[in-house]
Amino acid sequence: MGRTKCKIPHALKSTVAASSALHLAPIVIDEIRVQGSRCGPFAPALRALSQRTLDVRPLISARYSLDDALAAFAYAARPGVLKVLVKV
Repeated sequence: MGRTKCKIPHALKSTVAASSALHLAPIVIDEIRVQGSRCGPFAPALRALSQRTLDVRPLISARYSLDDALAAFAYAARPGVLKVLVKV
């Protein structure tokens, strides 16, 4: 059976604390890859940021003004882009 690659990337970004039911059959049948991540401990991360022991500049791919927010979202969807800042 051949694989069909989805031409449009899909992402769901959310922080959910409540439990929910998930029907797994379509994921298994359609061979959908599910990738998860979780929020880590915030205190050490915030401390590293405030003490400037962590340089986050390499993670920022672009900066946009609020007037150019639509272009920012389009840029953020490109492969390889990590973070895009929109100044409000």
